[in-house]
Amino acid sequence: MFNIIVCVKQVPSTETKFKIDSQTSLVDLKEIEWVINPYDEYALEEGLRIKEKYGGKVTVISVGEERIKTALKTALAMGVDEVFHIKTEDRLLDSQTPAYLTYQFIIKENLNFDLILCGIKGIDYDQGVFPISLATLLKIPFVTTAIKIELDSENRKVKIFSELENGTEISETSLPCLITCQKGLNEPRYPSLRLMMQASKKPIPTIEGRELISETPKFNFQINKMFLPPPRKAGKILEGEPQEVVKELVRLLREEAKVL
Repeated sequence: MFNIIVCVKQVPSTETKFKIDSQTSLVDLKEIEWVINPYDEYALEEGLRIKEKYGGKVTVISVGEERIKTALKTALAMGVDEVFHIKTEDRLLDSQTPAYLTYQFIIKENLNFDLILCGIKGIDYDQGVFPISLATLLKIPFVTTAIKIELDSENRKVKIFSELENGTEISETSLPCLITCQKGLNEPRYPSLRLMMQASKKPIPTIEGRELISETPKFNFQINKMFLPPPRKAGKILEGEPQEVVKELVRLLREEAKVL
C-alpha cells in the first residue's frame, strides 16, 4: 500500500483570451475560465492508478483562493480519497510561498506519505519552482519529468523514467520522494456527470493560510507589471524570379527589419 499526496493548481484555460487590468497592470481575472493545471492531471491520474494497483490512499492539496474548490471537487469525482484547501486570497505570484504553506500543512497535520506527485510545471507562470521547493523543504529526493513510474513495494523503492531532450533517463530512489509528471505518463480519466454531482455535495476541508504561519514569508520575487506582446505585423510574400526575390528580401531585411 502507498499513501500518495498530489499537489494541484488551478490555472486559466489555454483557450482564455487574456486582458490586462489598466489599474493594477496585472492580468484581469474577471472573465477567465479556470481549470486544473493539465500537468497536474497526469499526477492525479498516476496517483489513482497506483492506488488501484497497490492499495492505499490519495490525498490532494491545493493552495489558493475560494475558486480552487471547483478543482478539488473534480479531483474527488475522479476518485481521490480526500482533499484539502489551503485558503489565501492573496494573488500568489511566486511558487515558493504555496510550497511553504503546503510544507507547513503536511508537517502540522502529520500527514503520512510515501510519494508526492506534482505536475512538472504550471502552464500559467511556467516556472516549475513549486515541486523542487516543496521537496527541499521536506528534505526528500526529487525526480522530474516522469513519463513512467515503477514502484517496488517490497523494497520501498521507485524507478522513474524521465524524458530528456536527447532521450530517456532512468533513475531509482527510495521512498518517500517527490516526482513531477509529464505528458505521456498516462491518459487522465474524465469523471462522469453522476460522479461530479456527487462530488459537488461533499464539503471541502479548508485551512486558512494564516493559521499555518503567522506571517507568509517574503521571497525575492515580485511582479511589477504585465503586458501583452505586441501584435505581429502581417507577413509578406515575395514573388518573381529567384534573383529578384533574393534582392528584394535583402532590401527588406536591411531597410525594414533592420537585421542586416
